[in-house]
Amino acid sequence: MKLNRTNFWCILLSVGLWACGGNEKTATQTNDTAKTETKEEPKVKVDDLATARAQIMGAVEVKNKAGLDSILKSAPVTQHYDEFNRQWKKLEDSRLSKMRVWREKELAKINNEPHNLFYPFSGPDFLNAYEFFPNCDNYLMFGLEPDGKLVDIQKMPNNYLGDLRNALGEIFERNYFITSYMGRELWGKGVLPIVNIFMARTGNQVVKIERFYLDKSGKPQFFALEQEEAHKDKLRGIMIEFLNEKKTKSQRIYYFGTDVEDSKMKSKMELVEFIKSFPNKIGFIKSASYILHNTNFAVIRNLLLDEASAILQDDTGIRYSVYKENGWEVKLYGKYARPIADFGAYTFQNDLNAAFKQDSTIKKLDFTYGYHWKTDNTSVMLCMRPANAPKQSEIKSEPKKEAKKEAEKPKK
Repeated sequence: MKLNRTNFWCILLSVGLWACGGNEKTATQTNDTAKTETKEEPKVKVDDLATARAQIMGAVEVKNKAGLDSILKSAPVTQHYDEFNRQWKKLEDSRLSKMRVWREKELAKINNEPHNLFYPFSGPDFLNAYEFFPNCDNYLMFGLEPDGKLVDIQKMPNNYLGDLRNALGEIFERNYFITSYMGRELWGKGVLPIVNIFMARTGNQVVKIERFYLDKSGKPQFFALEQEEAHKDKLRGIMIEFLNEKKTKSQRIYYFGTDVEDSKMKSKMELVEFIKSFPNKIGFIKSASYILHNTNFAVIRNLLLDEASAILQDDTGIRYSVYKENGWEVKLYGKYARPIADFGAYTFQNDLNAAFKQDSTIKKLDFTYGYHWKTDNTSVMLCMRPANAPKQSEIKSEPKKEAKKEAEKPKK
């Protein structure tokens, strides 16, 4: 068949357009594939044995028994499951389930954004931190309790699980720990077993547990959990990486067993640098013995005020007047009552008391949060930092000086 000049160029143009279109589609597909491959994250590998140990300590169903069938059928373990779950159900029904309902209403915006949680004076209380803020990338925690160690689950002493239940007695009844009791009950175990229990009870699996120390710049240097005696001349801590059963991205806990009173912090400024290295921080303060009212805990108080965009606390945290003087938005919940008798008169806040009386929009709480665990006199403050809040060096007012002696009291 003969083609005239016009037909020839039309056919050639069509072929060229088809080829270009085909190439463009291929390029698009290649780019899309590249994007997909970039976004794909490696699957997090869970430590089955460490997870099973945490689940046994927390009396949770062990899904991957990791060869521990005989231990799970032993008398101490079956007794532990019965007694622990009976006690946990009371805590779940009276507090935890109600806290989660409140969280979904009042903390939804915060929990839908990426954050790191800064929880000073926490002790082993990962439970409340996670119940209120389950989506944080990192949980920065410290207390006077040592980090401790974990038992070999296959060589577990018969009284081990009973001791753990006793150590948790205060959290079951009051939903906070008493430092002096913790030291007596855990006798060398430290916070690790308790934190592992709380991880298991909140549906989390252990990825890895490591020790670390901070170098002078505040960077963590990791070493094996078994090296209990290593780097004792450094500021050490415990890191636990964990994965929730309903998530694909792992999270981390960093815990330090250390004293953060100002005079001790002079030789621990790497801890300040470590905390500052995490972006998008929110603060959490609970049952903190009012020590942030004191002049000798200014380093941690100022760190919270300078670094956190929001702080959830009770009246034992930073004074209400400090927030208001610096332009923070403070939302009040529950009831304000005079602090319990264990603490001095200086802890009563007249301005906070007046704010509770004057604000008719304050929502009630149906769970207890701090020291008033026998009554409904629970007060909670959600404090939001303004974008233009000054650094603490610019603050004119200071906490009351007469509070200084009270700092020596143990956490209640």
